[in-house]
Amino acid sequence: MKRVALISDFDGTISRRDVGHHFFGTFIPDRARWLEILQQWRLGLISSRECLEGEFALVRADQEDLDTFIGNEVLDPYFKDFVDFCERRSSGILITSDGLDYYVDRLLMRFGLGYLEFKANRLVVADGALGAIEFPYYNLMECTRCGNCKRFHLEKLKREGFTTVYIGNGYSDRCPAEHADVVLAKGELLDHCRAQGIAHIPFENFRDVERELTDRFILHSGKFSL
Repeated sequence: MKRVALISDFDGTISRRDVGHHFFGTFIPDRARWLEILQQWRLGLISSRECLEGEFALVRADQEDLDTFIGNEVLDPYFKDFVDFCERRSSGILITSDGLDYYVDRLLMRFGLGYLEFKANRLVVADGALGAIEFPYYNLMECTRCGNCKRFHLEKLKREGFTTVYIGNGYSDRCPAEHADVVLAKGELLDHCRAQGIAHIPFENFRDVERELTDRFILHSGKFSL
């Protein structure tokens, strides 16, 4: 039986809302230019890397502003229970975010989940200033759509023999959803799956995800399997 690997988006999936998007919306004074960049990204005229770089150049904030902002963000209220549920079955969760590692790390730490593995774009912070964004997982599948190539992380798990379950809600989740064995979708990803005929399971929160995994997979040697 094949073991199951769980891969989840962060912004708007694990977090209650898209942390990066709302941070930029709060600390970019030139709203017209910001909305123009977002529109170019939504139309596919620029990659998410170009979008992030363009947004970051417009930000007027420092590390203290970012820390204060993060302090008001919360996670899906059922996510920690879901992590416990998976750990009891010896199944880990890989978080893949096309946002910034800085807020992913701090939010996971604040909610007692700092040990979870995640892959994200890297925010460089020095002497209290937000310096730059680095992209360690860019273009790893000969694709420039996203800053963090989520499909790369998913395909690596597939090569290791896992059945992949992808959980997401947005634009950057489209590519991995097209290659995952099982997809749980909400928001824009749900609309995309419906429009493209991608088999999927709708969900609203991680209590739903837990229920679906319980219903669809069996427990074999302490692990989820098919």
